[in-house]
Amino acid sequence: MSKLKHVPPAFEFESDRLALKIDEAVPSDPGTIEMRVDRIMALIRQTACCDGLDQIELALEEALANAIIHGNGGASTKAVRVCVAVREDCEIFIAVKDAGSGFQPDALPDPTAAKNLLAGHGRGIFIMKQLMEEVRFEFDDGTTVYMRKRGRT
Repeated sequence: MSKLKHVPPAFEFESDRLALKIDEAVPSDPGTIEMRVDRIMALIRQTACCDGLDQIELALEEALANAIIHGNGGASTKAVRVCVAVREDCEIFIAVKDAGSGFQPDALPDPTAAKNLLAGHGRGIFIMKQLMEEVRFEFDDGTTVYMRKRGRT
């Protein structure tokens, strides 16, 4: 029996015209973030959608780290749900949901403000917003970050 007690539910992506769909529960272990991101990116690379993969990788890493470290507090009984959908036109959707209590995005300090420039943290959401075409949050039994990167035009 799994020790995970709090696993967010799966997401539903439109199922037609998908080149790839990933849906997995990731234990809240910060030490596994790099390995999980590498595996997901290897699957995305197999779709032959090669535009912006470095940007997608960094945004995914930031979202997963935020969910595990801040959202779930690294609690070993909690998991993060990661869902990725890659459409045939290479548009990529990523959803990462934690089992935490949420946060106020507007209350986050501005990482570009002079007093925050040398801080060792606090840039994850800023980075995601710079790298992806769309980043939005929902707060319902945890926090979900939805990210989208346009495919071929």
